[in-house]
Amino acid sequence: MASPPETTHPEPEPVLDTSGKDRAGEHNPDGDVTKSPLNNNSKMSQIPRTLLLATLYASISGLLFGYQMGVTGGALHSLQSSMELTSAQSESISSLFFIGLMIASPFGGYACDRLGRRSSMLYMDGLFLLAAFIMAVAPNYNTILAGRFIAGCASGISLIAAVSYLTELASAEHHNSHRGALVSTVEASVSLGFLISYLASYALTVNIYYEEAWRLLFGVGTGLLAFVQWAGMRKMPESPEWLAEQGFHDKAHAALRRITPRSYLDDDGSIAGRVAEVE
Repeated sequence: MASPPETTHPEPEPVLDTSGKDRAGEHNPDGDVTKSPLNNNSKMSQIPRTLLLATLYASISGLLFGYQMGVTGGALHSLQSSMELTSAQSESISSLFFIGLMIASPFGGYACDRLGRRSSMLYMDGLFLLAAFIMAVAPNYNTILAGRFIAGCASGISLIAAVSYLTELASAEHHNSHRGALVSTVEASVSLGFLISYLASYALTVNIYYEEAWRLLFGVGTGLLAFVQWAGMRKMPESPEWLAEQGFHDKAHAALRRITPRSYLDDDGSIAGRVAEVE
């Protein structure tokens, strides 16, 4: 008598996690251990307070440039009526700024290499303050021309120094992902400078008519912006790359520590390696 056939039960198939999400410290279907992307990028997203302040103060160079270009249109009306200028003289006051800008800009790179990026902005703030004083107390037409020319020279070098400064700070090892955003603040500040100049001109020449409003627009407005940048940049670090190129390795190391996220401050080897790259 034949025995009944044996019945076989199929083995259960393994249940795969199809959620598509890998958990930190767990094996995925390929057998690799994966880490949470949040843990990898959390440190990279940190921007130190010093770097943010340096970006803010350096961007005032763009603000000054835009302000100087935009304020002329609002100030000329009161200037013409106050000093009885001709149309040709008014055009000369507008153009002297751009002549100074054109003459000084080619020397911006030399000044940055010679003096340092941060130091160049500080020296140009001094020129801005000088130009602001000259235009605020200008007794005649020729004095105004001198003040506008000095402001143009200062704008040309300060703008180059600001872009170089932020580019080198943002090129630090832990800020590459933020380089575009930090450097573009200078360009954005140029547009903001135009807006501030238009608002100030409207307030002093239309809303509140003041015959010598041009003294406030050319002098006080320029001087106030320059003083804010000078006071802020004095507390900021110099470019680590420039310091390392000049042989100031200890100062370069200290500057890098100031713009490095706190979570990386214990990694002295990484900071020292960054300084060695630019030696």
